[in-house]
Amino acid sequence: MINEKGNATAVILPIESYKKILAILEEFEDRKETKILSQSVEFKKLVKKGLEDIKLDRIKPWKEVLDEL
Repeated sequence: MINEKGNATAVILPIESYKKILAILEEFEDRKETKILSQSVEFKKLVKKGLEDIKLDRIKPWKEVLDEL
């Protein structure tokens, strides 16, 4: 669809095509966020600490932690 100046303002497409576009955009955003996190020094420190805590058995079941909150 175009406006009175001839500029494209909307597109009509089958719902399945629209859903595919949304899925692709969502996957792209997930990858983008993953890339941003993987480059974060702070995130890397937190992951390293978490893995160390698991290795040293400094963990609690999530239900126990939730009850403490």
